[in-house]
Amino acid sequence: MTHYRSQIRAALKLALQVNSHFAGFTLKSAWAQNIDAETLPVMGVATPRETKDQDALDSAERGITAIIVLKRLGGDDLEEVLDDDSVPVENLGLATLRTLSFGAVLESTDIDIAGSAEQRIGTLTMVFRVVLSTPEPLTP
Repeated sequence: MTHYRSQIRAALKLALQVNSHFAGFTLKSAWAQNIDAETLPVMGVATPRETKDQDALDSAERGITAIIVLKRLGGDDLEEVLDDDSVPVENLGLATLRTLSFGAVLESTDIDIAGSAEQRIGTLTMVFRVVLSTPEPLTP
């Protein structure tokens, strides 16, 4: 059986790749660094954190942080463009996670813009909280 974090990442990546809004984006590792301007726009998915609450001897509730990151070039309107990107990311993220029968909420949306007026790079980071119950102990 595929690990639930792997399922989350794979499902989110697929949902982003098949959505027409993100047709020009390249899928990269969310951990990729030093992405040059020629590569943009890019998107990535990661599951960097998990918490566990042992609710019984034979089960636990797990909270997984799932992150979707978009980077793109832009000008003075880059924040508005990233705002527009955030709507399909939120809708796709929540719908995809719920399709996997996991509880999910959007926890935060962050926008960061760096660079000069002619060559700005904007980063949209959306953090989802995924909740699921698992048997204890976990089995491979």
